[in-house]
Amino acid sequence: MLKRAFASAALLLFGASFVFAENITFWAMGEEGMRIGKSEIMQRFEKDNPGIKVIVQTIPWDAAREKLLTSVIGGIPPDVCQLGTTWMSEFSAMDSLLDLRPYFASSSVVKDTSFYPSSWNSCVYHGRYVGVPWYVDTRVLFYRTDLLRKAGFNNPPKNWDELRAVSLAIKNKKLSKYAISLPTSNFEVLAMFVWQNGGNILNADNTAPIVTEKPFMEALEYYTTFFDDSLSPVEDAADVNLFNAFKTGFYSMFVSGPWMLNLVDRYCGPEFRDKWNVAVLPGKKEPTSFVGGANLVVFKDSRHHDAAWKLVEYLSRPDVQVEWFKVNNNLPSVVKAWDDPYFSDKPMVRVFGEQLKHTMSPPNIPEWEQITGRIGRHMESVIVAKEEFLPQMKAADADIRKILANRVSSTGHAIVRWIVSGSAAIAAILIFMIVAAFRKHKKAPGSAPRSLEYFGKYVPPLIFIAPVVILLAVFLFLPVIISFIMSLTDWDVYTFIPGTKMAFIGFDNYKELFGDPLFWKSLRNTMYYVVVGAPLSVIVSLMMALILNEQFIRFRNFFRLGYFLPVVTTIVAVCVIWRWIYNHEYGLMNYVLGLLNLPKQNWLESTQLAMPSLILMSVWKNFGYNMVIFLAGLQAIPEQLYEAARIDGAGKLQIFWYVTFPSLAPTTFFVVLMTLIGSFQFFAEPYIMTKGGPMDSTISIVMYMYAQGFKYLRMGYASALAYVLFGMIFLVTLFQMWMRNIEKEY
Repeated sequence: MLKRAFASAALLLFGASFVFAENITFWAMGEEGMRIGKSEIMQRFEKDNPGIKVIVQTIPWDAAREKLLTSVIGGIPPDVCQLGTTWMSEFSAMDSLLDLRPYFASSSVVKDTSFYPSSWNSCVYHGRYVGVPWYVDTRVLFYRTDLLRKAGFNNPPKNWDELRAVSLAIKNKKLSKYAISLPTSNFEVLAMFVWQNGGNILNADNTAPIVTEKPFMEALEYYTTFFDDSLSPVEDAADVNLFNAFKTGFYSMFVSGPWMLNLVDRYCGPEFRDKWNVAVLPGKKEPTSFVGGANLVVFKDSRHHDAAWKLVEYLSRPDVQVEWFKVNNNLPSVVKAWDDPYFSDKPMVRVFGEQLKHTMSPPNIPEWEQITGRIGRHMESVIVAKEEFLPQMKAADADIRKILANRVSSTGHAIVRWIVSGSAAIAAILIFMIVAAFRKHKKAPGSAPRSLEYFGKYVPPLIFIAPVVILLAVFLFLPVIISFIMSLTDWDVYTFIPGTKMAFIGFDNYKELFGDPLFWKSLRNTMYYVVVGAPLSVIVSLMMALILNEQFIRFRNFFRLGYFLPVVTTIVAVCVIWRWIYNHEYGLMNYVLGLLNLPKQNWLESTQLAMPSLILMSVWKNFGYNMVIFLAGLQAIPEQLYEAARIDGAGKLQIFWYVTFPSLAPTTFFVVLMTLIGSFQFFAEPYIMTKGGPMDSTISIVMYMYAQGFKYLRMGYASALAYVLFGMIFLVTLFQMWMRNIEKEY
């Protein structure tokens, strides 16, 4: 009996401790989220702080940004969150992060001197300290020790001259196809060369670009020489497996981060361990590298600021930082943690520690993604298209100034009030029109009273269709209306929380849009796809339907199923397969060309071939859907028409032209209309296959709209793009319907 009483008391105490514990939510991304919650690190924190319970939620990296934005807008963010260093400025600009300065004064753990300066700077936004570095990463040089020795170098290059000398020696002795892997449009790597030359991208207060100044131009010129001298690939290295390329000597060197240590060891095998190493980046004035990683932040809307800070402070302790490296191989952000004996027998890891002493972080401004995107395009023009340096950098300078000029938003009307009022007014107009339409009908003599007549005739149907109408109104018509209102506002990262600082700007977004060269390029690409891809898809669909409709074809059901399977296959899987087919080195297309003694082609890396390649893939994937519709139309044509034509002596071509094709007119109209509408919304293929490149030759309107809205958070501008696209589709549809009516008249 006594034991039972003690057990009951223990259960009550446990339950009470759980109920009255202060629960804090911690959002962590990817591997970090899966491992931190199960680690002893979190268990020790809860043991040291018995009144706090941490609820860890793992968020996939590819969905993290959208989930965080949704939580901030909804006012339900986590208490503590892992935030990538490049996202800090966005959420700071939304004024959603708590200023942690009041906690620093009483902390013996978190001091600015405890962290690497470049990493600490990523937590500072307009004088506010909105985060604490959790872990860091940086970039170093991975190199083949055996190939460098064969080239005559026993040590890795330490400066620009040595890097170039090593690369030329490797090329001249034909030790690798390419000496080093460098990107043609990823500005992050070029930025490191700029920093190594003592330059920067923006001035000290981040208000103006300095990309036309000597340090930047010298770095760009030096960087370009690697492509001009074929030391780094321009086109024929896309989709190359980096580990296989490194192991086989396709590359002798590449630049990457700490996660590659385990990956190279895993995929290249233990027999390869003595053939590679890592080194601090070679520099000119300084061996500067990029610093990234993740910071810990506390959201303003959290109701547990003090408890959240205790967790942040705990994870910043040097001993916890070392333990976290053991769990997930994330580099410690605390300088003192690197003195731990655990790192003494890890020379490759210590190279990263040495590199962290020479790092810089990008400017902590929300426009950084836009700026790097613009510079990347001009960088690609210089490297791939061989454009002149100075004109391209002057154009980049103008683009950056335009981006920075848009950062100041005017405070004005309460947009939420205008949205609600406008939507209510439109709804009232629609209701009035419906009521007016009902009242047009005159009451017949001797009939029931008008109210009863209307009730019996109209109310029951309205009740049945009301749920569908309400759903369409809430999830279709209302968003369409709101989207148009948004296109007339300055909704961007600075005004992301609706109703605060957002203001009406009239048709300024549309004016900017029609003056945007990238919009016109995306429009040309979209029209290219529509004009070439849509007719080709319809023609192939009709041809295959005609063939499969013939009675002499055996296994017709098998072929119909086979041709329709790509339609129901996810676009991601299709793109992965076709990227392999188009691969320059081992793809099926170039293999066939080789059998025919024809030269290999850069299908996805050539500005002339990239769009036709996407069109070919898209037609292959989508023609099965239209084929099934055409088959249904063909089988609905009366056999008597064919018999009459054959009796009159008509041949197969005449039967098709005078019987089949006219009879398929309604089906053809539907297929062409839907295919055109789908073609205008061209997005998944370039997004997955080419990212809009090379040289923006495959970027579509929808892809550009997506980038503006969800990457750069320029929702007002993206809404304007959406309405321009809507207008184009609407006009094309009206034109087709008008042509269809003319055909009916004749």
